[in-house]
This record gives sequence, structure tokens and C-alpha cells, in this order.
Amino acid sequence: MREKDNVDLGFIKIHKKVIAEIVNAVIDEFEGVGPVEKDFAGNLKDILGDKNFPGTRIIVDRNNKVAIDVKIKVQYGLNIPEVARSTQEAIRKAVEKTVDVDLKNVNVNVQGIERGE
Repeated sequence: MREKDNVDLGFIKIHKKVIAEIVNAVIDEFEGVGPVEKDFAGNLKDILGDKNFPGTRIIVDRNNKVAIDVKIKVQYGLNIPEVARSTQEAIRKAVEKTVDVDLKNVNVNVQGIERGE
């Protein structure tokens, strides 16, 4: 078997919106958790084709460590701290697996309770 030579072909940049998209995909798949609702400006951006993720903020520091702040709603009747921790861990795993970035922290902020279905 031959050893692979490491060849530097350049660099790869991953936009913050890609990470936000991954975070929101995790939230959409999670039972009993939803994103905060878009405001008028967010709906207008969607109509114009610009993806908007309200409540999701991606911060990259000088050392290229990524922090994620996400605001969610939780379904009424669920254990909020347990759901928030599970969501936090799922986001961490998905982002680390998908984009292989150095995560500083994942902050989950529960903004409301969703009643009904």
C-alpha cells in the first residue's frame, strides 16, 4: 500500500449561512422543538430568495472558533431543560460532523412555548 502525499490545493471557506442551515435542519427534525417565527423582513427576504434564519446567530472569533446562538420554541408539556440540552447536543454533533469546525459553544435560548399540535 502506498502512503498518500498531502498536497495543499488551497483553502476551503464555509459561509455562516451553511452552518445556520444545518442548525435549522436539526431543529426542524427535532420532535417538540421549532424555530422562532420570522418577522416581516424575514418573510420578505424569503420571497426574494435570500434564506433567512431568525433566531440563529453564528459567530466566528479571531481563532476561527465558532459559537452558535439559537432561539427555539418548545412544545407545551415537555421538559424544557431536557429538550434544550438534547437540542444543543444534536446541533453540536451535526455541525462537527458536517462541516468539521472547531465549536466554542452552542447556546440554546428557549424563547417560547408552542401550544396546540
